[in-house]
Amino acid sequence: MRLFGGIPVFLTAGGLVSAQFQKPLSNAHDDAKFNVREQSPDLCDAGSRYWTGTVNITEEKSMFFWYFQSRNKPDTDPLLLWMSGGPGATGELGCFIGTGPCAVNPDGNSTRRLEYSWTDHANVIYIDQPIGIGFSEIANRDDIAVSLEEGARDIYSFLSTLSTDVFPEFSGRPWHITGESMGGHYVTGYTKYIMNLEQERAARGLNPRINVSSAVIVDGYIDASYQSSGYYDFFCTNWDPVSDSRTAPLMNETACSEMAAAVPTCELMGAHCRESYNPKLCLSMMDTCERTVGKYFTEETRPGGWDPYDSRHSCEEPPLCSNFAHGETWEFFNQPWVQEKLGFSGLPFELIDFDTNNRWVKAEHLYLPVTRELTWLLDNTDVRILVINGNNDIIMQVVSRTVTIFSEANSYLLVTLLGKCDCWMRSLGKVKHNIEVKDIRTGFSNKAN
Repeated sequence: MRLFGGIPVFLTAGGLVSAQFQKPLSNAHDDAKFNVREQSPDLCDAGSRYWTGTVNITEEKSMFFWYFQSRNKPDTDPLLLWMSGGPGATGELGCFIGTGPCAVNPDGNSTRRLEYSWTDHANVIYIDQPIGIGFSEIANRDDIAVSLEEGARDIYSFLSTLSTDVFPEFSGRPWHITGESMGGHYVTGYTKYIMNLEQERAARGLNPRINVSSAVIVDGYIDASYQSSGYYDFFCTNWDPVSDSRTAPLMNETACSEMAAAVPTCELMGAHCRESYNPKLCLSMMDTCERTVGKYFTEETRPGGWDPYDSRHSCEEPPLCSNFAHGETWEFFNQPWVQEKLGFSGLPFELIDFDTNNRWVKAEHLYLPVTRELTWLLDNTDVRILVINGNNDIIMQVVSRTVTIFSEANSYLLVTLLGKCDCWMRSLGKVKHNIEVKDIRTGFSNKAN
């Protein structure tokens, strides 16, 4: 798997900001649990009402969010929490370059409404997490969460306050926890943490605080040990899971032979990693597999080579390549008038916080799989799991995602949708092979057989 860990970019967030209310949903609390404001179409003509705000997790840190009501039936449509990957990618990346209702114009100073969005049929909340990235601020950056357990505590506190104090109408409604890329870890780990706490509350006769109905993983990082064989299958066997057919290899015979020879060792080390959950063993596995199999992928991620996020395009500027090179979005969120509307001033905003990314890499928890957590959810809860994978994504290929889940889970309450998106993560209402939003909503409301 390719992460952003080796890039020497270090960012510093500003101090905590207390936003002033524009259109408060409720009176300000004496303990300043949250700040929220309804936004106007000049920031984003979303086609529905929407709010931005912060929830204070402690006196030292706050989590920033966008809440977009559904364009359809906000009172009854699903309630989604969206997390971008990275680690260190902001909710703004997912919202304005991914699944949200608006995109930034080339001038970097305005936005436009998108025809297709997840908000067509869902209420979606985008967040900047782990706290310390984007507009989510922390007093001491050494306290940034660098493990799933640390991040999960903040998420649980955020959702509890959001449902109780900020938007009381959320209370009791089912949540769909969603995320992409590193979100495979976030979604799985955070959902398990929440369900553990809720089961403990139920055992004490207490009502649930957070009702999780499903977990949705999009092009997700679940288990790095399957990435090597995934690279080999992608480049050398070139299996198309939609047509269940194979085409000519994308790499030459020499490279494919060397990759094939290295895959068994990677798979054996991966098995030891999964069995032990030992960070040192998993790190050793990652290092070995990156040097033997992953190097061929790395060599191709260069100007004129493969775009790792969409193999149909070439890479213009590594490591993020064309699909992430959205300077206009970065420029927009650093505009003084935009930050003023969001309740900030002079905050050095970045779409991806590489300082946070490097902290996760150094902490080594990053290399652990989440197969145990995913299996636990499938076997011990009623949470439904929906996995979506674009088969042009090289980093998070379909093959490795499918192998990961079906080799580990004992209960198959899971749907895998395979489709070629017309553009990166854009609109599940506009994909080939007749996979539409209504199919995604079926995944939310029905168990897979």
